[in-house]
Amino acid sequence: MSARCEAADGQSGAQTRSCATAFCCRTCGQSFPLSESVFTCERCGRALDIDYDYELARRRLAELDLAVRPANIWRFEELLPIRESAAARRVGQHSGCTPLIRADRLGAELGLRNLYLKDDSTSRPSLSYKDRVVSMALARLLELGGSEIGCVSTGNVGTAVAAFAAKAAVTPYVFYPNRLEHMKAQACRALGAKVCQVEGNYDEANRECRALALESGMEFANITLRPFYAEGAKTVTFEIVEQLAWQAPAHIVTPAAGGTLSSRIDKGLGELLQLGLAETDQTRIHIAQPEGCAPIASAILDGDADIHACTPTTMAHSLAIGSPGDGYLVIDAVNRRGGTARSVDDEEIFAGVDLLASTEGILTEPAGGTTVAVLSRLASEGVVRDDEVVVAIITGNGLKTLEDHPSKPWRSKVSCNSSAMLSVLDELRAETAAATG
Repeated sequence: MSARCEAADGQSGAQTRSCATAFCCRTCGQSFPLSESVFTCERCGRALDIDYDYELARRRLAELDLAVRPANIWRFEELLPIRESAAARRVGQHSGCTPLIRADRLGAELGLRNLYLKDDSTSRPSLSYKDRVVSMALARLLELGGSEIGCVSTGNVGTAVAAFAAKAAVTPYVFYPNRLEHMKAQACRALGAKVCQVEGNYDEANRECRALALESGMEFANITLRPFYAEGAKTVTFEIVEQLAWQAPAHIVTPAAGGTLSSRIDKGLGELLQLGLAETDQTRIHIAQPEGCAPIASAILDGDADIHACTPTTMAHSLAIGSPGDGYLVIDAVNRRGGTARSVDDEEIFAGVDLLASTEGILTEPAGGTTVAVLSRLASEGVVRDDEVVVAIITGNGLKTLEDHPSKPWRSKVSCNSSAMLSVLDELRAETAAATG
């Protein structure tokens, strides 16, 4: 996967092909060496991003043919921030490169002829898009020589941290808010993680975990390691465009919680354009949020440049972040690209879950139902046209959230004989016929 080459800072050794150069602040322009332990700008307090030497990346990308690159998140490691091969080899070897599925039946329901689903509900090892971002955070921890890692999570970050930590022989500590999808916490415990559920919503827990990280000295995947964590989200963009034969879609519809995924979709599109790999400047990004927690969508639709925090009241727990840290980046990306946003209520969200399941055989969690419901709205409004290429991102697996789905009863305690079973089958067939008209 990796080659021995000189790192961007001049260090030698077993290095990846990364062309990362420095931490940078997109707000005030301040930069910091990657060797420093920083995650927010010391001047303005904004979260830090990571810069690259794109001319070096262009040369290195040309040196290694796609045919010999790994089919995982490290496929374009020139554009990822991990520089030690040993760290990269210990995480993410089976993550990423999830399928891009042509959704003919869902498309027919929505009136879209060229609809695709980027299905991160099949991601390894934890069945969500968070495998991408946590891979980068864990790899950075290993570069730093760490042996324990924390995270604050609405659900999927926790299971990803627990899974990757187990593989990397790192001790994970997962902090959950008062409202969570319990099956995800149970999965964390099954994977060996230590779990602490606090009396507070996600935003309150996140604030206190930031203080805890500083007081305890523990690295947190989505706090102190956030600049690296966020870079993992770009890989979904690289994959989508490559899977479409290097033709960027007209539209990408994505759910938003903290804003990491949608803002890094934009960054990835910009990098592909800058490197001459694809024409991506016409791709529009559209944001999907639940009505009970829609700070990003509301800001976009109201024409605000920044976020007004809210208190979440939604069953889409994985999207229940009322004060999204990367929200301002998402607003800028969506507006600059001519995109938009919509929010949908919980009833529409679970209808979206059911529609995706019944048309494409994909069982998603409420975040995916939010994406489908918003896509339906955008299609009915003509924001996305029937002949345009549209990619909807399905970020998590519904098998992890079944306890939150509205109950659908089935026939039980039927006598175990063919006559009784035939009678029930006739009733079920009649129900099917009535439902289909």
